[in-house]
Amino acid sequence: MAVILLSLVMVVIIAFNNPELVNAWEVLFTLDARWLLAALACFAGYVWAEGAGLFAFLRMEGFRVKWSSATHFSFAGLYYANLTPGASGGQPMQIYLMAQRKVPAGVATSALTARYFFNQLTVVLITVVLWLMHRDFAAQQVGHVAGLIVLGCCVNFFCVPIIVAVMLNRPLVERIGRWGIRFCHRHRLCKDAEKAEMRMNETLDHFHGSLMDLVKHPGHLAFQFVISVVEMTCLMLVPLMVYKALGLSGTPWQHILTVSFMLFVSASYTPLPGASGAQEGGFLVYFAGIYTGGTISMALLVWRFVTYYLCLLLGAADSLFTSLRAKRKPIDRTERTNA
Repeated sequence: MAVILLSLVMVVIIAFNNPELVNAWEVLFTLDARWLLAALACFAGYVWAEGAGLFAFLRMEGFRVKWSSATHFSFAGLYYANLTPGASGGQPMQIYLMAQRKVPAGVATSALTARYFFNQLTVVLITVVLWLMHRDFAAQQVGHVAGLIVLGCCVNFFCVPIIVAVMLNRPLVERIGRWGIRFCHRHRLCKDAEKAEMRMNETLDHFHGSLMDLVKHPGHLAFQFVISVVEMTCLMLVPLMVYKALGLSGTPWQHILTVSFMLFVSASYTPLPGASGAQEGGFLVYFAGIYTGGTISMALLVWRFVTYYLCLLLGAADSLFTSLRAKRKPIDRTERTNA
């Protein structure tokens, strides 16, 4: 919470103490409301698209989940990811929430693994494609930090072959799991090693079974990839909407989109809540010269509010509402579809 509050204070100070922008309050209150609504719609599309991916995966596995419930899982994951260092709390919370609705942990884990796989693959592919398509602009705009972008692409892509290897080599995963259980048992962190191993095997059955289901259905694979393209594009369009809301012109939309993807890949792996610090600093560096007339500081405030602080506010309210609910209806399961 201290890191989050510090980042908020830093953004506000930057926005309202920029010597290049003497009328910051006037600029803030004269933003085009239509483009601000478009920015909010883009962020909502980002959350809803992730929900659509979870919805399709769980439906494939026979769970009669509603899109609204899948979107709730998606938003909860985003909220807890933004609260915790390195986004480490998002997926565990999603698994916990789905388990409360009687979705096996193995299936929930495989659904989130699939979504993570496609999202990481998509963001790296789109970044590389846009970089190549607009290499002259990229060299001029962000050429001095090209090394950070390359490193970001490598870090974000690293999980893709790892997930494939885990999916195709279950015996290795079992050996690692058994070693972990024995280690915990020796150090009195696990009371019943045999029972823990049985649970592990059951979870692995669900995990590998559902992932192999996805591999056997090319239509589902294509849908997951397309929905990731929609999801990540929606998020990266927010800076463009802010650019339009400020009444700026002169930079083609595809150039702004290119810089948005480059900023994401090079800052997303920062081990702080919401990649605080890296996101704000990266925005000021990557978009320098695009937001002209000193408006970059105001753009930072609006962009960060839409994509981060608003998420925290809504997520806190949603988390409180969820915790107060007396009963959570289980998600029924039917036979797996063959579509």
